[in-house]
Amino acid sequence: MISSAELPLGTKQAASIYFKNRVRRSWSTGQRATEQHPPIGNNDRSVTRDNILGAIYAAPQAIKLQLTECLGVILKYDFPEKWPQFIVHIKELLHAQDAQKVYTGLMALLEVIKVYRFSTTKREIVDEIAKELFPQVQKIADDTVNSDDELAMRMAWVSFKAYYNSIQSGLPLAFQEPANLVAWGTSFIKMIEKPVSFDKDTVDEENAKEPVYKAKKWAIRSVNRLYGRYGNSALLPSSSTKQFGAFAKLFTVNFLPQILQVYLKQIEGYTTGRVWMSLRVRSLVAQLLSDCVKEKSAWKLLKPHVEGIVSHFIFPQLCFSESDQELWEDNPVEYVQKRVDPLDDFGSANLAASNLLIDLA
Repeated sequence: MISSAELPLGTKQAASIYFKNRVRRSWSTGQRATEQHPPIGNNDRSVTRDNILGAIYAAPQAIKLQLTECLGVILKYDFPEKWPQFIVHIKELLHAQDAQKVYTGLMALLEVIKVYRFSTTKREIVDEIAKELFPQVQKIADDTVNSDDELAMRMAWVSFKAYYNSIQSGLPLAFQEPANLVAWGTSFIKMIEKPVSFDKDTVDEENAKEPVYKAKKWAIRSVNRLYGRYGNSALLPSSSTKQFGAFAKLFTVNFLPQILQVYLKQIEGYTTGRVWMSLRVRSLVAQLLSDCVKEKSAWKLLKPHVEGIVSHFIFPQLCFSESDQELWEDNPVEYVQKRVDPLDDFGSANLAASNLLIDLA
């Protein structure tokens, strides 16, 4: 039903929601199966594995997201033991000439990476995927960055998100090679610097949901993770110095000066109104600058720009704004809750600016 070209979208959406709930409740070993939610038979499991990638390819965007969530559940229980050919399928999709097939391959890649992103016992799976598939992913990302097409931006966004998730709890050996860092670093910089036109009078946080801004955010998150977790010698725990010390030196000497200049140019563009940054991106930029304060060679690069950063980037964010005034007058209780709610601290641009100011001091 989901893959049918004749059925209306509403019917497909209903089928996809039912299918997602069925998979989430009953794909595991059946321990949660009930009379209302009986276990899924082996034949149905096999048919699902054989057809789900094709269904993702044929589905509209909203349904793709439902199906990829199902795919993640299936991979959690079936990969690699019951679905060893899955990586072969992804490889075929990533090398396809059809952009929608490539996009399907990227979404499937992201799901399998997410299954093992925090695993410390099965890092070899992520390492092997990084070695075998990510060279092609980097080429896709580099090609799509130059396009303004919405699908291309979705592909760039998923590529960077897959990279970020692959370095969550470890840095694959393939990513530690100088040529790999240069290739991915170039793609990150091109995406961060990509000019995007916007209307100053209407732009708001809703714009952050557009694929181009999501691609920018995940490029910045990837750079921040590389530097904060593996590339900053001042932040490396002693137990990781032997493992990532050489990479940290490589990153600091060959990549950090360039990326810091890119971040500073983005700040300049934002403060002069030529670049729009979402709250989350402002937070991420401030976080990288905070990490630079703590490392000797990075601090030397950052120090000449501190006065401008404090005056034009930090100070305006900490000031009591017109929107703050409106909220205070309209609903002072909500204003106070907004200011002190610890759940709002994650990704908060104001908090990141405060922390940067403290680190500078």
